[in-house]
Amino acid sequence: MGANISLTGSLAALAVFMTINSITPGPNNLMLLHGSIKRGFWHCRWHILGITAGLVVMLALSYWGMAALIVRVPALMLVVKVLGTLYLLWLTYQMAKSDFVAIVSTALAQERQGHTPVQKGFGELPLNLWQAAAFQWLNPKAWTMTMVAPSIAMVQVNQAGGLPLATVLLLLLCALINIACISCWAAGGHWLRRLIHFPRLIQSIHALIVLMTLYCALALWL
Repeated sequence: MGANISLTGSLAALAVFMTINSITPGPNNLMLLHGSIKRGFWHCRWHILGITAGLVVMLALSYWGMAALIVRVPALMLVVKVLGTLYLLWLTYQMAKSDFVAIVSTALAQERQGHTPVQKGFGELPLNLWQAAAFQWLNPKAWTMTMVAPSIAMVQVNQAGGLPLATVLLLLLCALINIACISCWAAGGHWLRRLIHFPRLIQSIHALIVLMTLYCALALWL
């Protein structure tokens, strides 16, 4: 009875932790917001799935020992921070130099005419499945989630006497929470597309996204 209560409390704590970290602003959510304003929610589906897939793989590896390895070798996290910062700075530059209002207007016009949007360049938002999954390995926020999550529920998993099955259930819980939370940002971006008739407002929103992405890059070192 006591073990069941403890396990329930641990799962609740893990759910709260994943929800807070998945729904709050961060590189993934800002990229989805930007990409969904540009292309709409449907065109962000692979980006959304890629984020969750990459996160789940990292969580699985953390439950099976990767978290302990990173703790023992701090230089690995330093490499992640450097590469993650460089990518976010590059992404910030790419977003800042783009004519965002024109891009959104063109995409909306193509959709009304039933045309397929112009092919995106490499790394252009929204990302595809593999790009989004790969980015998680450079995303310090994703590393924080995957490093802390095992410590929240690992004891109860071991007590349950079935590590593989219990871990799969925990990963499923995390995946469902993550995909629900990040989808809210993509849906929000899709809704903001209707403001295209107010170009100054759209440009202001775009500038805010760019500044927040830049902050995410620099905040790693603050």
